[in-house]
Amino acid sequence: MGFDLLSLGSQGVLTAQRQLNTTGHNISNVNTEGYSRQSVEQQVNDPHYWGGNNYGDGVHAAAVRRNYDKFAVNELNIATSNLEHAAARNDQLGRLDDMMAHSARKIPDNMNEFFGAVKGLTDSPSDMGARKVVLEKARMVSAGLNDVYGVLQQQSIDTSSQIDATVKRMNDIGREIVDIHKAILKTPGEPNDLLDRHDKLIRELAEYTQVSVNAREDGLFNVIIGSGHMLVSGMNSSELTTLPGKPDHQERQLALVEGKSVKAISNRDIRGKLGALFEYRDQTLGQARDELGRMAIGFSQALNDLQGQGFDLNGEVGKNILTDFNDDRIAASRVIKSGDSTADLKVYIDDLQKLKIGDYQLKFDGAQYTLTSPDGQQSAVTPSGTPPSFNVDGMRVQIDANLAPNERVFLRPARAAAGQIRMVMDDPAGIAAQSYVSASSISHGEGDVRVLQSGAQKEFQVRISPDGSQFAVTDTDGQVLLAPQAYPPTGPINVNGTLIEINDKAAPDDILAISLIPADGDNSNLIRMQELQTQKLMDNGRSTLLDVYEGLNTDLGVQKASYERLQDVSLVEHDAAEGRVAEIAGVNLDEEAANMMKFQRAYMAASRIMTAANETFDSLLNATR
Repeated sequence: MGFDLLSLGSQGVLTAQRQLNTTGHNISNVNTEGYSRQSVEQQVNDPHYWGGNNYGDGVHAAAVRRNYDKFAVNELNIATSNLEHAAARNDQLGRLDDMMAHSARKIPDNMNEFFGAVKGLTDSPSDMGARKVVLEKARMVSAGLNDVYGVLQQQSIDTSSQIDATVKRMNDIGREIVDIHKAILKTPGEPNDLLDRHDKLIRELAEYTQVSVNAREDGLFNVIIGSGHMLVSGMNSSELTTLPGKPDHQERQLALVEGKSVKAISNRDIRGKLGALFEYRDQTLGQARDELGRMAIGFSQALNDLQGQGFDLNGEVGKNILTDFNDDRIAASRVIKSGDSTADLKVYIDDLQKLKIGDYQLKFDGAQYTLTSPDGQQSAVTPSGTPPSFNVDGMRVQIDANLAPNERVFLRPARAAAGQIRMVMDDPAGIAAQSYVSASSISHGEGDVRVLQSGAQKEFQVRISPDGSQFAVTDTDGQVLLAPQAYPPTGPINVNGTLIEINDKAAPDDILAISLIPADGDNSNLIRMQELQTQKLMDNGRSTLLDVYEGLNTDLGVQKASYERLQDVSLVEHDAAEGRVAEIAGVNLDEEAANMMKFQRAYMAASRIMTAANETFDSLLNATR
């Protein structure tokens, strides 16, 4: 009997001791991040059958259980990814919004100052001092656009560097998880503390990307990121990397190295901080550069067009003040292609009103060209003419050398324009103050005549027929200089040595009167330049140049407000998910203190059983003497 009592007591003492040890372990790790509370599962020993009855044989510690709920942890990982994504986007948009509100604010201010200088020049068109001020203000507009473009471009480069750093840390996490898997295989029983370290790494990984974890039959785990890309599979870890974009090598893309193969990963399904970095670089910064570029093209092209419709102080047709955005070199730069491409394409801007932002993707299958617009709409295009070209959204895409079969290129009509705009005029006398489009013109449409070469005929009128299908050229007395022919013309028109171009926007019965006789003090072209400030040049006649800037500011503000609200919602969801995990796995000091006292009393009671067994055994020995 004494032996039975001693066995019962010793088992009780050992079980209580393990309970005390585990409770002490919980208390020691109350502030350890990622620690899950542990508890001892104690079970009744199998009974001992004797004399027709089963007698209890004590207790033993069956296992040390880790308080863990897979579904709660998965929910927290998802909430963590969503919160980090929303917080990163909100922070990015906040910094960009501040930059647009301060540094970039000089762009519209400089533009308004330019129009103010033009207004001042209308009072004295021959004043060289006033002309110098106009050129200086135009230079400030271009310099301001250049500066902001440089900042945005640097942010794009910095974001790519952050992407590389984030990818490196994710690879480190993958290798650390594999190390834990190796330790798990070497650990007998439940590796509770190793599993806590494993979950902590998964939690950090969830900050960078959407992540899910699947248990395997061998006790290890598969870690999947994005929409199904295996980062860790048991004892093997894949490696994330970034590759030069195709065709835009500057926009590095995410890829997964699996053995000897490299698989590209879509940036759209990453989420987390990494997904936010890709969205900021490819979408937000792209949109900002596109809109500022569209503004630069509109300002330069509209100003240069008016310069070409007037006379400078030397009596010559005005030359460009700013960059010619239909220069062949700039037109070619709008096509983003692979470094080994032999294709030769150019994108010219023919209609500011229709010009849009974003990436157009042009693909050739060997027989047919397919164009994908920024909104994802696909359409077949058929180039025609010599050289072959097609028109879309105010652009004329000229194909001098075809794409290779299955090759694709990006068309970006405005992405780099804010960095390309420059002052090209340095002579104040070159400002064309006098318009050669006479005030006697009668125009209901947007018809324009551009003088390409001045000849013997100095004054004439271009008349559009009542049905708008023909035009004729007469002198100021109505004598026909050029017989009626189809409108719009297919090329330049020669009027007694004066070479002109006529656009296709004139209305029926319009009369465009041209006078190539210089007049001292004439400011008619300056007045037209001044009207550019309020003229609806963009967005199909809905926006002025300044409206484009304000529209970008408004859109960025709306996006920031949206992500700010999303961050607040995500924070609530994250805190709720974190609370559910804490309820299950968190250490409560009050509860552990109560357990410590309970297990301490159990230990003392079990010790008393051993004492009773020892006293009984001693009594039996003494009785036999």
